Amino acid sequence: MAEPRRYPLRNAEPEEAARLDTLQNLRDASTIRHFERLGVAAGWRCAELGAGGGSIARWLAERVGDMGSVTAIDADTSLLADLAALTHVAVIQGDLTTMDFGTACYDLVHSRAVLMHLTDPVGVVNRVVDALAPGGVVFFEEVDGAPAQEASDDPALPPAFRAVLLPMAAQWTWARGLGVQLESLGLVDVVDDVLVDELTGATPSAAFWAQTLETVRPIVTDPARMADASRVVVDVGAYDDMIALLSDPEFSVPFTARHRASGRRPA
Repeated sequence: MAEPRRYPLRNAEPEEAARLDTLQNLRDASTIRHFERLGVAAGWRCAELGAGGGSIARWLAERVGDMGSVTAIDADTSLLADLAALTHVAVIQGDLTTMDFGTACYDLVHSRAVLMHLTDPVGVVNRVVDALAPGGVVFFEEVDGAPAQEASDDPALPPAFRAVLLPMAAQWTWARGLGVQLESLGLVDVVDDVLVDELTGATPSAAFWAQTLETVRPIVTDPARMADASRVVVDVGAYDDMIALLSDPEFSVPFTARHRASGRRPA
């Protein structure tokens, strides 16, 4: 779905499958509330970009029923075998950056924490909007690291956070322009609902980030692999300290802003 050095995790790995399950438990209820606000109903034709563990594609499949359809797309479809057995679900393994989504064929296109990892998210959004049927909606949930960046001058920030998570958050800048891009593409009823998340130790969100750090540890602490990605290798001691902070209920810092951006193609 992206260059390996941009997003090296693979759903088939047990650790990544467990991390995706944690993310689903954290975010699915919020995503579903937004689907209901957007009016997702029986008969809709839906596309799920970066279907991951498949929980949202499964919910959509049940919601739209046999008269609708769901296209579940991921670079690694190993966790979607049950969906492929449904007659109204298509499971597609492919690269979002080069895929042809078609024209005027979907009533809903959704992504969650996927486009932010791509080399050309703007191009993907442009093509996705072309794939909307008249009256169809897009709903993108993507993460911005602005809160962490804005807090970077705070001397109280723990050194481990500065060394490990702050550089990661600094890469996440694309989502803050999502609403403007959707308006520029002629969509109406554009809403960019932004929720700022504090990162607090000993919470489900902190557990997710601990899983994330453990999963990418072999990459970010490897000088050869980080040099190939033109990034600075992460100090192992700081890495261990950051993971320990994620278990500490006294630890709390501004971290991310979740952009829940939606828009409708005019009928």
